Amino acid sequence: MGAQPRTRVAAELDRQNLRLAAFAVEAQALTSGALRHPVAGHRPAVVLYESVLALLREARAGHPTGRPTDTRRLMGPVPINLAHRVEPRPSHRQVWATHTLARFHGSVPVGGSAGIGTHTIFRHSRPAPFQRPDRVYVDPRIPMPAHPTVAAVAIRAAMQKLGHPYVWAAAGPATFDCSGLVRYAYGRAGVNLTHYTVSQWNEGRLVPPRSALPGDLVLVGHTLHHVGIYLGAGWMINAPFTGHYVDVVPVPTHIAGLVRP
Repeated sequence: MGAQPRTRVAAELDRQNLRLAAFAVEAQALTSGALRHPVAGHRPAVVLYESVLALLREARAGHPTGRPTDTRRLMGPVPINLAHRVEPRPSHRQVWATHTLARFHGSVPVGGSAGIGTHTIFRHSRPAPFQRPDRVYVDPRIPMPAHPTVAAVAIRAAMQKLGHPYVWAAAGPATFDCSGLVRYAYGRAGVNLTHYTVSQWNEGRLVPPRSALPGDLVLVGHTLHHVGIYLGAGWMINAPFTGHYVDVVPVPTHIAGLVRP
């Protein structure tokens, strides 16, 4: 199979996953009572984002301190890919507060980076070509709420980059690697994180899976080689690897832990 057919298959899988995640997180929000009615319309990115917004509003209303200790009533049973194989690691005692549920006040400049570029082979793969923006699956139109939380803005910023190519060491605004997407998204939300997964591990509070909220960082593997932003129902948004695009995927089964910036 040539490069072009592979990228078309990857793009179609991204679309299917986005639809599945939208259904799952909306069902989660409806079951918990965070949403009273299904989200109007059929654009999956909007359904997903509005469902995440509802969960965050409910979490903030129940825990104005921004440090809820158990979110299972809101977020449902801990998904199996979060509940198992989380590595035992010490808590981050040096981090006293989190920003996730705080009101958004403005972005911070974090810069960007083109990384190795879109024409350079990395680990035997070439970055995927840019897709045509259709405002649904590629650069989707995501509404901005009137009074968003930091996590809501970070998730919105990341979701607006769906369909953008993964490029190693890139941090936006057009291409991203995994930690670059997280840095870009949280910079838009007013939080300055480092462009390095190992550093991002230490830039928030370590939270157990029973306390997961949308916006938490999902760190993967013993070496912390990958990171995504949690959405709910066992799904996260991430920039996966060379040859693929920013997408929504199930949380991997071997995670190091959840970090709340």
